[in-house]
Amino acid sequence: MSATAPPAPSPPATPPTPAPPPPHGDGRRALPLLSPPLARVLTLAALGSWAAIRWGTLVEPGGAGRMLLLLVLALATGLAVAQLSLLPPLLQAPAAVAVVVGWAATSVLAAGAPASGVLDPAHWDDLAAGLQQGIDALPQVLVPYSRAAIWPRIAILLGGALLLALGCVLALSPGRHGTPFRGRAPFGGGLRLRLAAAVPLTTAAVLPTAIMEPAAPVEEGLLLFALLAGFLWLERLPRVQLPGALALVVVAALAGALATGPLDRDEPWVDVQALVEGLDRPQPARFDWSQRYGPLDWPRDGREVLRVRSSERSYWKARNLDGFDGIRWTSLPLPAPAEPDAELPSEVLRQRDWQHSIAVEIGDFATSEVVAAGTTLRFPGAPVNFQAGSSPGTWIANEPLERGDAYTAEVVVPRPRRGELRAAGADYPQAIADRYLTVGLPRREPSGARRLRPGTSAVRVAPFGSSSPPAVRQQLRLSPYAGVDVLARQLGDGAASPYELVQRVLAHLRSDAFTYSEEPPRRQLPLEAFLFRDRLGYCQQFAGAAALLLRLGGVPARVAAGFTGGTPEQRGRATEYVVRDYDAHAWIEVWFPRVGWIEFDPTPTTAPARSRSTSVTGTALPPQRAPARRELPAQPEGGAQTPAAGAAADDGGSFPVGLAAVLGALALAVGLALARLLRPLHGTDALLAELERALRRTGRPPEPHVTLLQLERRLHDAPDAAAYVRAIRLARFGDGEAVVTARQRRALRAELARNLGAAGRLRALLALPPRRGG
Repeated sequence: MSATAPPAPSPPATPPTPAPPPPHGDGRRALPLLSPPLARVLTLAALGSWAAIRWGTLVEPGGAGRMLLLLVLALATGLAVAQLSLLPPLLQAPAAVAVVVGWAATSVLAAGAPASGVLDPAHWDDLAAGLQQGIDALPQVLVPYSRAAIWPRIAILLGGALLLALGCVLALSPGRHGTPFRGRAPFGGGLRLRLAAAVPLTTAAVLPTAIMEPAAPVEEGLLLFALLAGFLWLERLPRVQLPGALALVVVAALAGALATGPLDRDEPWVDVQALVEGLDRPQPARFDWSQRYGPLDWPRDGREVLRVRSSERSYWKARNLDGFDGIRWTSLPLPAPAEPDAELPSEVLRQRDWQHSIAVEIGDFATSEVVAAGTTLRFPGAPVNFQAGSSPGTWIANEPLERGDAYTAEVVVPRPRRGELRAAGADYPQAIADRYLTVGLPRREPSGARRLRPGTSAVRVAPFGSSSPPAVRQQLRLSPYAGVDVLARQLGDGAASPYELVQRVLAHLRSDAFTYSEEPPRRQLPLEAFLFRDRLGYCQQFAGAAALLLRLGGVPARVAAGFTGGTPEQRGRATEYVVRDYDAHAWIEVWFPRVGWIEFDPTPTTAPARSRSTSVTGTALPPQRAPARRELPAQPEGGAQTPAAGAAADDGGSFPVGLAAVLGALALAVGLALARLLRPLHGTDALLAELERALRRTGRPPEPHVTLLQLERRLHDAPDAAAYVRAIRLARFGDGEAVVTARQRRALRAELARNLGAAGRLRALLALPPRRGG
């Protein structure tokens, strides 16, 4: 009998062999002192705080506080960048752009820039010019910086902000591996990346020490060493090694302290001052206020030349040109010394609201003329090294004024009503009539040459409403200015008052017969040629011709030179007017009984200096507290006027990837900006809004009452540009939509850039770019 043998029983399973217990102490050795992400953030914040405090010593007062605020923004930016890896790939680049833009905008605000310059696109040009001004000023700035001008202060603070942001972004770069910290992406990078992050942070902490003598160099150096050591090694430090690490740090710190004496030398290891002085910096702006009437050669770089703190906007005068020598307007010496208020009527001195105190700080500008407003009476406060100028109420510095020089001036700027000017009459004091109703006549060179020179003979014209003696009329009829005299009498026929004659002269020069140009031809008699032959020029021609016509009409007038009002900037409760080199200008002043000298501006508002200072309307300057920008009105002729409007090997950090992401984000931002810039515009309102922006951004916003029809007429020499404006005008007040061509846009862009140089052409291109479909 057979049977199947049962299978042999399987051997029992071998139980797992327990791991041998770890040697004593290894568990404690593997346990870090702090969580690595927490250690990274804490040590970064500590090192960054010290760097911020040290950098803040470059600015007084409040530099440390602003730098700590900028550190908070830098840490927030670094933490935001660290989380970009959690986003879908398509969203990472736009998010990076948003982070960078947000950091830049908030940092500029935190550094003290005006909010309008950051938040209002219409002021971005001013913001960029201000930042450039601050950067250009750095080689000449003395630290700690404590002057009133804000842009050097902002530039210093933003330099530190950039170092802090770079260090924080590097230190908190996202890693490809690692355990998320509280559900967020881990920080990447090993020791090499932390070393890279430490470089800008250490620079921010050390550079102020290299520039200024620290109060406690040894103690500050030891503190920086401890903070740097913690940032580099604390997150990798096991608890068990803490005593040894502390001992090593203490020994190294003591060794460094002992070496301080031998290493301390009278001469610096790196002469920072010599390096800074070796930088190629432009010479300060200088202006020749003499009237030459040739192509304009005043500086036009956008440099800040003045800051004026004043309760009212005015024209900031450097020089009076009281005399006409037969060719040009010149300074006229006084026959005898006179008080600053010698030409002010007693009624003016009793008008307290016409007297003001202004504070002037010189920027990138060198001048011997003391720039102020109206008639300058005195300089209260600190003593100044000034002496009276050739015209009462003007002053000359015994030593040229340069960047950083400041003074306070008490000035008289009359602000009468138009009715007061109409009723002022022509009862001029003898001294005023003798000095300001005299017109010089030219003379010919000897030997029968045709060339004319300033003459020694002059005529004294009778006051307005009176007839000049026959001998005076005969001299004028035989002179090269016979035509100018006839024109002055024609404009004065039927005028009820000197004020009415002033308005007629201004209207004549602002007619379409005259064109603003900064490249007029050179002429022997430039003002006569401007009035009857060329009919083009800039402020010198317009002001000189207006003053000459008024004198020949019996109204005391002169030319003044200096700067228009500039751009208002709110500083707490006070208003500062930022004046740049392209605000340089010439205008006229007319003397009225019981009122004194009143400013008038005959130059068209398309002039760069006037387009930035629209408060002057061709009559007396109205009082303005904080003038707002005005835009091109958009209404038909005669209509109601409305103002318009590297990565470390230990955890695979991703520094190159982050750099690529930033570059990609910048490329995307540029692409989006170009796409937005070049997209076709739809609708008449969009084209009109673009036209307003283009005029404003190229420095040519017309005065408030200018209409589209008037603007079109001003472009009569450029038919395609005029057609562009005409298409918008007809569509706005008709039924259809405006249709403009690429050729018309090019023509208008060329007109906007005319006489503005390479920078002006670039502004015009950005303001009115080529667009698809027109």
